[in-house]
Amino acid sequence: MRKIGDSTIAGVVPDEQSSWAEWRVTGLILCITSLCVVGLFWETVRSMIEAWAGSRTFAHGFLVLPAMGYLIWCYRHMWIQLEPAPSAWGVAALILLGSGWFVGYVTDVVWLQQAAVVAMFPGLMWAILGKEIVKTLSWPLGFLVFMLPVETSIEPWLQDFTAWFIQVGLQLTNIPYHYEDYRIVLTTGTWEVSPDCGGLRYLLPGLALGYAFATLIYRQPARRLVFLALCAVVLMVANGIRAYGVIVGDHFGIADGTDHRVFSYTIYGLTMPLLLWLGLRWQENMTGTSFPHRTLDVRHGLDTRKTIFMAFAALAVLAVAPLSVWLWLDRL
Repeated sequence: MRKIGDSTIAGVVPDEQSSWAEWRVTGLILCITSLCVVGLFWETVRSMIEAWAGSRTFAHGFLVLPAMGYLIWCYRHMWIQLEPAPSAWGVAALILLGSGWFVGYVTDVVWLQQAAVVAMFPGLMWAILGKEIVKTLSWPLGFLVFMLPVETSIEPWLQDFTAWFIQVGLQLTNIPYHYEDYRIVLTTGTWEVSPDCGGLRYLLPGLALGYAFATLIYRQPARRLVFLALCAVVLMVANGIRAYGVIVGDHFGIADGTDHRVFSYTIYGLTMPLLLWLGLRWQENMTGTSFPHRTLDVRHGLDTRKTIFMAFAALAVLAVAPLSVWLWLDRL
């Protein structure tokens, strides 16, 4: 008896290895093109980085890209079966996004510039990889929303909710108080419910973690949305409990000074594990048949030249926006 070859089943491992080899080339093209987009719109990208570095509310922005990369990797058994198909519709979407960025720049609307740049990356994937892959990765790509430091518009509403929650708590515990213009006067002192007390810095990271969790655990969009809504409600209530607990603790002489922050992080540290535990109780079957996305049965090989051409086309249409700004400023 002589061994005449390996016992690997024909067509299984070679096909998978071939798929990865082709994807490495496409991934390299996508990464280089993405870096070029960052360079073209560096001023806007830098404004987001400065917002992340300058405020604890948006510090989680530094983790968004690594987390999104992890989510995309976890979906690899879905997109590895799909064949990239560069799409002119993606280039058309990039034209609209470039126009939106230009409008934001000339009108000095920073959030519009930032939103346009963040949306360019899914648009770039649409142009280079095609609609099917972007559709498959729609939820991981949606995680990019948490890069945007524009949610401060809801701070007044969160501030109102927190002030209302504290008053309800004081009424239920029969603690006399007087409330006026976000100031709560007790017999032991006066407290101000500032915008920071609204809990945005807890809500945003909590929602980001909940979004990543729902993307990995659930497959039905309805379950994901319900879980995110639950996260928002529970985090808001937890922040109300935090604010109420700080006031009551000081009122009865239980805690003061540095205990304020310790109590805040303790409440947050207990809330997130509770939410994840509740989420696991609704976990879906994670078998391969639970994914409704369509895959391709036959791979015809990637047309690298078409991929490179579409990458250049995408960069060309995006470069029009900063070039237009330069020409517009030059005429002033």
